[in-house]
Amino acid sequence: MEKTLGAVKMLNKSQPILSICITSYNRANELIRCLNSIDSACNDDLEIIVSEDCSPQRKIIMVEVNKYIKKSSYKINLNLNENNLGYDGNLEKLISIACGKYILFISDDDMFIKGSIDKTIQFIKKHDYGVIFSPFKEGTNLKRKYRKDFRIEPSVKNAAKHIYDSILFSGLIFKRDIINNISAEKFIKLNYFQVYLFLLTLAKHPGYYLDIPLIDCIGDGENAYGISPSNDKNPYLANRDSIFSNIEFHKGLIKVIKIFESDYNVLVLNNIFAKEYSLRTYAGLCEARKNGIIEFKEYWRSLKKLDIHLTFLVYFYYYLLYWVGAKNSNIILKLPKKALCLLRGNG
Repeated sequence: MEKTLGAVKMLNKSQPILSICITSYNRANELIRCLNSIDSACNDDLEIIVSEDCSPQRKIIMVEVNKYIKKSSYKINLNLNENNLGYDGNLEKLISIACGKYILFISDDDMFIKGSIDKTIQFIKKHDYGVIFSPFKEGTNLKRKYRKDFRIEPSVKNAAKHIYDSILFSGLIFKRDIINNISAEKFIKLNYFQVYLFLLTLAKHPGYYLDIPLIDCIGDGENAYGISPSNDKNPYLANRDSIFSNIEFHKGLIKVIKIFESDYNVLVLNNIFAKEYSLRTYAGLCEARKNGIIEFKEYWRSLKKLDIHLTFLVYFYYYLLYWVGAKNSNIILKLPKKALCLLRGNG
């Protein structure tokens, strides 16, 4: 069993409403920035857990977090994994430590939007949902954005429909007792444990889209995927600037969905999700085309090797980009893309 070390600051023994669970690996400055963005006035309703995953900056992180603990009025737990568990294992560790009725995940290189935490706490105090998600800020844009709040009825179909809303784990909120005993063992090195938790929860429990921007997705910290001791060394996972990085991550995502299908004897991958995935392939194909025809063809071959059924739309994208280039393709598809966004209710 994985041993842990750490520091704890507990102000009272009452169960908090919300556990803010922060994954930490080798990003001391970014972690402190994340902690400093927590501006809740609901001290008794909140606990903060940092799970440091045995990184080279461990000593620096310990010093900086302990400084934060001394000046903070929040309940805080600094967990130190004895061995590097990797992304998926660290999420499981956070779940096992958390005491709150709900768990809110965030990466150490993201921040909270001012005033959003208390608004979220007030909502979950009055409602009972298995999973809740909100918009996040990326640069000047809002992502995971719909026009207004809405309830999601529990079903495999609805879970599959919203898979892409679970790709960024920062800002996902789960009812803790639903996911508390789910092992991450089958998901180690796949980097999408939260997607399985999301599918499982939303298939059986009602969910909710809360139209309160919660996370500022900065994502500027050092990337540990494909580098950390628990990961297989993978240059494409490690280099997020590479056009082939997303292809490598998608391999893990597809495997996670397949595990969910096998565990619950349902079909998700090659019907509902395949259509959505195919629709979204344009961005990657377009970027590859901008890098020249040779890289474009190589990206196309990698895309077709994925274990997922690609619809006719992907082939349309490919041949359009191949013959008229990225710039002209963007012009041709501008109006259809805008109409689709409006139809879906995206901002």
